[in-house]
Amino acid sequence: MPEPLDPFPEITDETDRELVARQQEAVRELDGVTVDGLVYEYRTQFHRDPLVTQSETAYYLSVRDHVWSEFAERMGLSDDERERVKRAHAEQFAASVGEEAEGEAMILTKE
Repeated sequence: MPEPLDPFPEITDETDRELVARQQEAVRELDGVTVDGLVYEYRTQFHRDPLVTQSETAYYLSVRDHVWSEFAERMGLSDDERERVKRAHAEQFAASVGEEAEGEAMILTKE
């Protein structure tokens, strides 16, 4: 099973790494849904399929901002923390996929 930060080799700032790790754990702790299940829900419930690509360790998604708002609220993130974690995802998404996300980048580590 991949570690939560495996898909984030480009993120070196310790504060950003801690925020990303917290976000990945928040995804894994969602009641009644796995990471695979969450990605499936996003793919079937959103108007546009958010899955851009996937690797052995992660899903690379382009989501609407409300997804980040929901995670920020669930995690109790400040506005600054929310922007930091979003920026970390966007930078790693671009480095891994080779282009920026059309929406808001979100990388979910596979379980």
